[in-house]
Amino acid sequence: MGSSNRDYMQSDYDTGQPAWAHDVPTTKWLLIITVAVFFLQTMLTHEVRVPQNDGPFASSAVEGPFRAVSRVRVQPLAHDGFGDGLHISYVEEWCLLDPHKVLGGQVWRLVTYFFCHDRGYPFGLVFNMIGLWYLGSSLERMYGSRELLWFYLASGVVCGLIFTAFGLKMFLPAPMIGAGPCVMALLTLYATHFPRQEILFCWVIPIQIRVLLFIYIALDLYRILQASKGEAAWMTVAYLSELWGIGFGYCYRRFNWHLTRIAEIFDLSRLQRKLRRASTARTLKVFHPEPTSNLDEQVDAILAKIHEQGSESLTERERSILQTASERAKNRL
Repeated sequence: MGSSNRDYMQSDYDTGQPAWAHDVPTTKWLLIITVAVFFLQTMLTHEVRVPQNDGPFASSAVEGPFRAVSRVRVQPLAHDGFGDGLHISYVEEWCLLDPHKVLGGQVWRLVTYFFCHDRGYPFGLVFNMIGLWYLGSSLERMYGSRELLWFYLASGVVCGLIFTAFGLKMFLPAPMIGAGPCVMALLTLYATHFPRQEILFCWVIPIQIRVLLFIYIALDLYRILQASKGEAAWMTVAYLSELWGIGFGYCYRRFNWHLTRIAEIFDLSRLQRKLRRASTARTLKVFHPEPTSNLDEQVDAILAKIHEQGSESLTERERSILQTASERAKNRL
């Protein structure tokens, strides 16, 4: 037994304090990874020169759970003779949800986009991470770490697929970005358990979770109504990712999904163990003893055969039956 395995060598024993968020590891690591990706977005950039008539940034109508409009911004550099210079993030080039690139084979974007946030609006990251921590930590204690992880990832992927489907029918001017859909799914699931729970909206206004959720739904439905009347472009509906997140969270609760069980179906190691057990079962020879009620009849038939054809005509199975009958007769004595 190594010294590192001894209780008095553990860090928790030395400090007397549990590790930070030790009981909610999924929420903790989702938060850490998202913040780390944001810093990578900011640090890993390169300069691109564009003509003067091109705008300094492209915007997407993605909204976070606190209705902070998210924009995929690029920072303008000093003007020169060719045109404006822009700072483009390598991370955003490879991680944002672009429907055409997803259909071209870059399916990882369905997962990576909700770990990215707008560099020009860091408050969107702050609000989403506060929501993730408040909602995710409570739900993780209820559902378990693995189930919460699958819920978070699945909600983002489903909303990403809906956005990609819109891209098949219409031109979408900007990719989707942000963890808004995932956080809204968490908010919906939390509201189904604690509908009357009050929170401080913007740290000032006390409001029940269910009321806040209804406000989000009403605002999104109003935008869809505007698009149906021609007062807004239908492309704006594609960016209502929070509404799809709300729908996912409601369906999860309504139909009592267990995503961990579904994921186990595709677990290769589990499938291999089942195949090995099935193969072993086929190679084993199972002995089925002769029923006691039929043994006397079989002995009578064998004795009649001996009387007619002699003992040399017996098969190995018939000799085994006689041996079994003889042993049972001895045990009765």
